[in-house]
Amino acid sequence: MKNKVYVHYLVALILFLLILLALPAGNGLTSDGVHLLAVIVPIIYMWITVGTDWVSLLALAGIVMTGVMSNGSNYYASVYSGSMGNFIILTVITCMALSEVLGQTGVIAKIANWFITRKFCQGRPYMFLAMFILSFFVIGTFMEATAAAIMYISLAQEICDKLGYKKGDPFYTVMMCGIYWGNAVVSAGSPISHVLPLLLIAAAAPALGVTISFGQWLMVGIPFEILAYLALMLVVCVFWKPEADKFGNYDIEEMKKSSPPLSTEGKITSVIFAVVVFVWLFPQFGKSLLPGAVTYLNNIGACVPPILALALICIIHVNGKPIAKFPELVKNIPMGLLIFTATVTVMGSAINLEGVGISTWLSNIMSPALSGLPTLAVMALLVLGSLVVSQFMSDTVTMYLFYAIAIALLASTGINMPAFVIVVGLAAIMGILTPAAAVTSPLFFGPELITMKNTTKYAVIYLAIIFVVLMVLIWPLASVIIQF
Repeated sequence: MKNKVYVHYLVALILFLLILLALPAGNGLTSDGVHLLAVIVPIIYMWITVGTDWVSLLALAGIVMTGVMSNGSNYYASVYSGSMGNFIILTVITCMALSEVLGQTGVIAKIANWFITRKFCQGRPYMFLAMFILSFFVIGTFMEATAAAIMYISLAQEICDKLGYKKGDPFYTVMMCGIYWGNAVVSAGSPISHVLPLLLIAAAAPALGVTISFGQWLMVGIPFEILAYLALMLVVCVFWKPEADKFGNYDIEEMKKSSPPLSTEGKITSVIFAVVVFVWLFPQFGKSLLPGAVTYLNNIGACVPPILALALICIIHVNGKPIAKFPELVKNIPMGLLIFTATVTVMGSAINLEGVGISTWLSNIMSPALSGLPTLAVMALLVLGSLVVSQFMSDTVTMYLFYAIAIALLASTGINMPAFVIVVGLAAIMGILTPAAAVTSPLFFGPELITMKNTTKYAVIYLAIIFVVLMVLIWPLASVIIQF
C-alpha cells in the first residue's frame, strides 16, 4: 500500500514537470495559465488517488506560488481571502451546525417516523417504500448528506431486521438504494448543508459576473428533486419490482410507539429553521411585496440568517440548559472538508481569470470538433458527459471540469449561462453507479449494503431517465426561472 501511494506521488510529480516544461503557452493559454495547470492537474490526480485534506493545503500553496492571483503587492492575499475567507466556508459551518441541531433535538427522527407510519402503508409494501424514500428526500434536502445517510441506514436496517430481510434481498437493496440514490439527488438539488452546490455558486460568481442565490438554486433544484423522486419510484415499481412477501410483519403501531413526542427544544428548533429557510427563499417571491427587504437580504448574503439562528439556539434555554452548545454542534465538522471546500472555491476563480487563458484555450481546442453541432447538442453532450464521468470519479472534480468546459464553449452563445451552470452541477453530483462515485459510496458499498452486481442495471436505467429529465424538463425550467 505504501509503495502504491509513492507511485501516485511520482505520477503527480511527473505531471507537474511535463506541464511546466513541455506545455507551450499559446492558442489562448498564457504562461501564467501553464503554471496554474502545472499545479491543478497533479492536484486533481492526487485528490482522486490519495486524498483531499493535506493535498488541498498543498494546492493553496501552489496557487500562491504561481502568482496568478497577485493583487499588486503580494501573491497570497487574494488566494487566502478567496479560499478560507470566502463566504462559502461560513455557510458550510453554519448550515452543518443547524443540521446537527435538527438531529440532536429529535426533529429528523420525528419527521422520518411520521412518513413511514401512515395508515395507508399498512400491508402495502410499495407504498411504504414510496413514503420511506420520500421522507429521506424531504429530510435530506435540509440535512448534511453523510449524517442523513448514516441515520437512515440505521433506520432501514432496523426495519429490515423486523421484517426478516437481509443483505442481498431485493427489498433490502431497494431501501438502501433509495437512501444512496436519494442522497445524490438532494445533494444536487439543495445548497442547504450541501457543499457541492455552494462550491459551484462560489465559482460561478466571478466567471459569470452574477451570484446564484440559495433561492434560485432551490427554485430549480426542488423541481429536479420531485422529478428524480418520481423517476426513482418508476424504476422501483416498473423495472425492479422487489419481492415483498415478508412485509406483512410490518407493524405501524409499534413504529409509532418507538417515536416519543417532539420535545420543546425540537419544536423551537423547527420554528427557527423554518424561518431561516423562509428568509433564504423570500428574495425569489417577495420582490413585488417588499423590494427594500429583498435588496437588504441580498446584500447581507446567505450566511447571516443561519448565524442568527445558531445564536438564538445557543441563547434560548429550556429547563435551565441551552437548546444546544456551539462546540457540540461543530465538533464533527471535518477540518479536511473545510480546507477542500476553500481550495476548490479559489481554484475555480483562478481557472477563470482572463490573464491565465485556460477557458480560451479549452474553447480553442474543443470548438473545431463541436463547431458543426447546434448549441443544444453541445449542451446535451456536456450534461451527458458530466453525468457519465461522475459515475467513475469525484463529483467535485467532474463538476469543475465540465463547468470550465461549459464556460469555455458556451459563454459567447447567448444562452442563459447561470441556468446551464446549475444543470451541469445537477448532472455532475448524480454519482451513484460505482464505489468511486460519491463521498457516501463507502457507507453502502463497503459493508455491501448494496453491490454493483445487484444495482448496476437499475442504476443505469435511473441515470438514463435523469438525463432526459435534465435536458427536456429542467433546462427549459431553469432558463425561465434564473433571470438577472
